[in-house]
Amino acid sequence: MTTAPVFEPREESEQYEADLVVLGAGGTGIAAALAAAEQGIRVVLLEKGNRPGGAAMFGATGFAAYESDQQREAGETFSVQDAFHAITEYNRHRCNEKLVRAVVGRSGETVSWLEGHGLKTTLAEHDDAHVAPVRAETGILTAHRNARTYHRYASKFGGFKKMLKSFEAMGGTLLTETAATSIEIGDEGEILGIRADKTEAGKPISTPTALSKDATEDLASDENSAPIHVDIRARAVVIGTGGFVGNLELVQKELGPIDASTLHFTGERKSVGTGLDIASAAGGVATADRTLDIPSFTVPGRFSSRALAVLANLPLLWVNTAGKRFIDEAVTYRFGQRGSAVYQQGGHFWMILDSETVEKLSSDGLDLSPAEDHGAPLPPGTVGTPAQPQLVEALGEAVDCGSAYMGTSVEELAGAVGFQAQEFAATVDRYNEAVENGDDDEFFTPASILRHRVSEGPFYAVKVVNTIRGTLGGIRIDERARVLDAHSVPVPGLFAGGNETTGFYGGTYPQIDGLTLAFAFNSGRIAGETAAEYLSR
Repeated sequence: MTTAPVFEPREESEQYEADLVVLGAGGTGIAAALAAAEQGIRVVLLEKGNRPGGAAMFGATGFAAYESDQQREAGETFSVQDAFHAITEYNRHRCNEKLVRAVVGRSGETVSWLEGHGLKTTLAEHDDAHVAPVRAETGILTAHRNARTYHRYASKFGGFKKMLKSFEAMGGTLLTETAATSIEIGDEGEILGIRADKTEAGKPISTPTALSKDATEDLASDENSAPIHVDIRARAVVIGTGGFVGNLELVQKELGPIDASTLHFTGERKSVGTGLDIASAAGGVATADRTLDIPSFTVPGRFSSRALAVLANLPLLWVNTAGKRFIDEAVTYRFGQRGSAVYQQGGHFWMILDSETVEKLSSDGLDLSPAEDHGAPLPPGTVGTPAQPQLVEALGEAVDCGSAYMGTSVEELAGAVGFQAQEFAATVDRYNEAVENGDDDEFFTPASILRHRVSEGPFYAVKVVNTIRGTLGGIRIDERARVLDAHSVPVPGLFAGGNETTGFYGGTYPQIDGLTLAFAFNSGRIAGETAAEYLSR
């Protein structure tokens, strides 16, 4: 007679009995936990930080969806089919099209489902400036250029708190400051449970107490406190740990020759690739098909105003580390592509402007619209960039911290930055000629973008670097969010979704705002449903 494998708890560990353990209480994990708990499954939800929500709450303002009730009421005609084709064609079909179809097909109904658990949204009246509503031909921000697909949180902190209360009301258990360390597998490949560690500050709670209206980031717990072991016996696991943007070493492997330490990271620092390790240990495949979410850029450093954030998103003269122009600067209006263009230049470029442009932008504003300003999106119909009276002060701060250089002449500026003076001067001359003639014979930038010469000293070179919001890809899953092994066979009891999974993206982030969170909520929901079905057999 064969003895069933036993999950042995460690001495003095906290012990839990569950059907399902969900790793990560962000968009993916919360959706998975809710979906499974609805089916009467005993769920333990682990959150590494001391506040649940993850990037879905602290970093996002909403998500994309298709054929929602709100869109139908508004007369929006952009359909699930339209979204499917937009995503798969952007990916050049280097994606799991069954997975894409499953996610976009559920997205509209998921809006209502989330609202039923407390997370209300409103259909955006127009897409923000970071969703390419600026016409590349004119440089003018326009309303309703894109389909209305973005569903904005009505009250995100309150909404997430209500979702977690709903989870608790269905019998779910949330453990904060608790990080999974390993998965236990039986002799036949079956899941036995999860081992985790928590700090003395961490404690099990059924209702989150640290969701604050003005919370901006997840605080780390006391690193010096002794870990408390946690052992959770369960037959199934959902991985929703958000990728590995917090693991600089792993990100560096993806970046190759680019020095990751020089870039600007805004993603979840707690996401360090734990899910990749858990999946691999259980027999899942962590593929090399991974990419970075780099749709934007910024000026590195801390400044007293947002003037440089506005400047960084204007289509002025851009040059690479050799002091040469490298692209049609109107790419700044192409969300999902602009970051890739900069990434190909080593992760940064230099924006060149003269004192006349600085004066105009400081006092009157410019007749070009910035493509992205997450902190202060411009209203629809805005023409140009409002005056930035603190720009001169901000440029001085940038010079002081090494993020900008100033020169009384083009040649002096070249020497300060490290450009070859003759090459840089030729670049500036050719750009000025294009502005004067309204004809760019190098990159074919529209004449309406070519408005500002670089001719009046002093001159400035401002460093602009890629912003990395997260990582995309890793664990191979199917359209039912089942983790697959090397032979594309589902690993029994193991499910995953969100940023740490492969198949939804085929390279760079598509030109659709709110897509990562749409994938997180919907793949998480699918994972929870599939796990519940597995456990009910």
